[in-house]
Amino acid sequence: MKKTGILLCLTLLLGGCFQSNGSNEQEQNERYENFMELLIDNSKQITTNIPFDWDFQMEKSEDGYIYEVRIFNPRVAMSNVQMIGANIAEINEKQVAPSIGIFEDTVYNMIPNQVNVDRGYYEGIGISGTSSEKAFVLNCLVVYRDRNQTDNYIYFIINANYDDFVGEEVVDGNE
Repeated sequence: MKKTGILLCLTLLLGGCFQSNGSNEQEQNERYENFMELLIDNSKQITTNIPFDWDFQMEKSEDGYIYEVRIFNPRVAMSNVQMIGANIAEINEKQVAPSIGIFEDTVYNMIPNQVNVDRGYYEGIGISGTSSEKAFVLNCLVVYRDRNQTDNYIYFIINANYDDFVGEEVVDGNE
C-alpha cells in the first residue's frame, strides 16, 4: 500500500511537470500568434520615436536571400525585449516568422551603457530569416517593458531590396 501511494504521488508530480511544460509552450504559441496579429494589424502605424538604433543586412544565398535585423544602442532601459519580423506577403502557417524572446526561456534586457550577458543584459539582439524574393517589405515589431513595467510596442518597416545592398554591407536605420 505504501509503495502504491509513493508511485501515485510520483506520477502526479511528474504529470504536473509535463503539464506545466505544455502550458509554457501553449503560452509561447499564443504570444507568437498575438505578435503576428499585431504585426499585421499595425502595418500602417509606424513608430516615429524609436528608442534604439537598428541595422539591416541582406545577402544572396543558394536558396534565395538571407536577411538580418539587429537592434542595439538602447536610449531607455528595456527589459524582457522580444522581437519579431515578417514579410506579411509571405506569411503562412507552415513557416514561423523569425523572432527572439518569444520561444526562448532566456529573458533579454537592454539598458544604456550596461552589458552583462551572464545577468541577461545584452548590447543588442537580432533576428535573421530568409526570403525567396529579392525585394520585399519586412515588418518588425519590438516589445519591451519600461521602468514602470509597462509594455511598449515599437513598429517599423524595412523596404528590403537586394539590389540596394550590392556593394554595401549595412543599412543603418538611423540615417
